[in-house]
Amino acid sequence: MKRDLPIRAALALFGPLAVLTTAWNASAAPCSAETTPIYITGSSAVKPFVVALGKELAAANPKVTLVYQGQGSCNGPDAIVNGTKMTGTASHWDTAGMEITCELDIAGTLADVGVSDVYATSCPGFASLPADVGDFYGPIQVMNFVVPIASSQVSFSAEAAYFVYGFGGAAGQVAPWSNDAFIFHRPPTSGTQQMISKAITVPANQWKGTELAKSGDILTAVSTSTDPEATIGILASDVADANRDKVKILAYQHFKQKCAYWPDTNATSFDKISVREGTYPIWGPLHMFAKVDATKKPTNPDAAKFIGYFTGDVKPPANVNLMDLEITSHTVPACAMKVQRTTELGDTTPYTPKEPCGCYFESKANGSTKCDACAMDTDCTGSAKHCRFGYCEAN
Repeated sequence: MKRDLPIRAALALFGPLAVLTTAWNASAAPCSAETTPIYITGSSAVKPFVVALGKELAAANPKVTLVYQGQGSCNGPDAIVNGTKMTGTASHWDTAGMEITCELDIAGTLADVGVSDVYATSCPGFASLPADVGDFYGPIQVMNFVVPIASSQVSFSAEAAYFVYGFGGAAGQVAPWSNDAFIFHRPPTSGTQQMISKAITVPANQWKGTELAKSGDILTAVSTSTDPEATIGILASDVADANRDKVKILAYQHFKQKCAYWPDTNATSFDKISVREGTYPIWGPLHMFAKVDATKKPTNPDAAKFIGYFTGDVKPPANVNLMDLEITSHTVPACAMKVQRTTELGDTTPYTPKEPCGCYFESKANGSTKCDACAMDTDCTGSAKHCRFGYCEAN
């Protein structure tokens, strides 16, 4: 007992100071203190795009601060439809692109915009959206099966995916993916998993293999696997394309297709031609959910501003080139698409944008295009009669 007294005295003296020091070190500035904060939550796959846009908006005049919390695609519509608050910490970015952590309100913060890689109806509990919630589309997101660079595999079919992820490695009996420890997937709330689930007809909450929380976790697990040949995972193109030196995207053969397609012309290109023409099927628009009025316009001014950048209702700040941000974030601007769809993995229909940007997209994403450069319509001949974004397009 005597030896215990000094220790207790020391704790009494230094304990409060230690607690205060810990709390001070762990604290962050309140998110609400930032200039014009717009609160966004949902898909974790869209983070690279939010980072790029957030950096530019931080340098805009007037300044806008994107406060983002990645949770999972299905958390996006939930935040708007059910009013589920953002809690804990979130992130925003300075003009150099540095990520800064901030504290959300203790009682939670309502999101202005919910973001998702999938339609709300792909998520549990959403048979449809209520009339006071709008679904606004952004650029096209692409989902992929990936393997380590050292893997010899080049393609994967819907039938194989059904057995690998529906039954597990040993039971699925699809070589070389026979060990659940090397078959990686996301949680059921992940938009990447929800969309691929629709493609391979395995419910998102019944996948076999090893579940990992974030896209970054999948990237690390696949790229550093000790058994490359037995390893497979899923990633959106924003992560997969940015890490082609670490993972390899598999060509995918959908049900009833006679061959497999990469999202691009080949394994090394970035033109997304198979997505834009509809032969590669696992893609869909970025969804932005917000409360709307009877005319389907966002009722929240902050939501209207953010969404308006994409719909054209709000002009982005002078320093923000939204199309370039979409391309550098490895998404596909809608104006580069030749097909469209209105449901998850639904049938595609031909699509002709008012001002096509397919040639410009190829020049930026792939580094080259076969289209003729131009400064005005009179520079264009033949069927490509219109000068769009510096290149001759048919429309």
